[in-house]
Amino acid sequence: MRKAGIGFEQRDNCFVWIQDVERAQQMLADLEGRKWERWLQSLACRVNPLLGKAGGLDLHPYYWSVSESEYATDVLFRDAAALGRVYPALADHAIKRFGSRDVLRFLGRRTNSRFNGEVSSSYLVRAEGLRVKHWLQENSIKMYDKEGSVLRVETTINNARRFKVRKMTVRKGIRRMRWIPMRHAVADLDRRVDAANERYLEALAVVEEPSPARVLLDAVSRPVTRNKRPYRALRPVSRSEAEFFEAVLGGQFLLKGFTNRNLGERLRMCRSVEASERRRQSARITRLLRLLRAHGLIRKVRDCKEIKCINGASGKWCSSTRHGRHQV
Repeated sequence: MRKAGIGFEQRDNCFVWIQDVERAQQMLADLEGRKWERWLQSLACRVNPLLGKAGGLDLHPYYWSVSESEYATDVLFRDAAALGRVYPALADHAIKRFGSRDVLRFLGRRTNSRFNGEVSSSYLVRAEGLRVKHWLQENSIKMYDKEGSVLRVETTINNARRFKVRKMTVRKGIRRMRWIPMRHAVADLDRRVDAANERYLEALAVVEEPSPARVLLDAVSRPVTRNKRPYRALRPVSRSEAEFFEAVLGGQFLLKGFTNRNLGERLRMCRSVEASERRRQSARITRLLRLLRAHGLIRKVRDCKEIKCINGASGKWCSSTRHGRHQV
């Protein structure tokens, strides 16, 4: 990365910041697919000239092998606080929800009756941080926080023969692709970069972030100023405004938004015969809508437009009142 001019910050054996993550990831992918056996053999020939053609001897080349390997996937967060908000929930989900079948799937083993090994999990609070680890016989996969802002998932392979790789083989004179045990040789090093870490992170993607109520409400519980005009703080826990928030978040408004009249009907406001009473009800809703717009919770959309809602659906509609429609 230094030669490529990519800025980075390294702490211990991980990076906490990389200027161009995509280029750095491509560099790593190039290393994964490198022909390590050929490269190491070229280095050996420099040290032992008898291995080369100049030596005049027909010596077998070295058998390059890896007895133990580790492959880590790091997820970089902006700061330690951002990781601290989600990591406890991830660790809790991993130790409570990931059973033996899940660990077998992460490490590429079949989940059938033919497996007679042992699967175990561990939840450990250390001085460095919290660690969750799963063992499958000699191999393991673990998750832990590192350097404050890095979430690391790491697969350790002590016995490569426990894994299967698809390779072209010749048996009884028949050459075809077969699933065979992984070799200890560096020729299978790129196959050790298994999707175990990716499968583990995908399984954690269903975990919701448990945000305290104060984190959600603090932003709207303070006065704001928009266009040099002050607006009071919202009171989402009060009875009257809680009912209004519930009406605004109604599922029937996700596609086409809502109008002043829609909210009045949902709040079951009394439709008095007196025009003055109807105007007072409409004015109250208008003031609350103006507050929500000032706090950035809704937006006003005028005329006939195509909108995209928060759930990804889209639709066309036209403004039906002079106040226009609103979208969350």
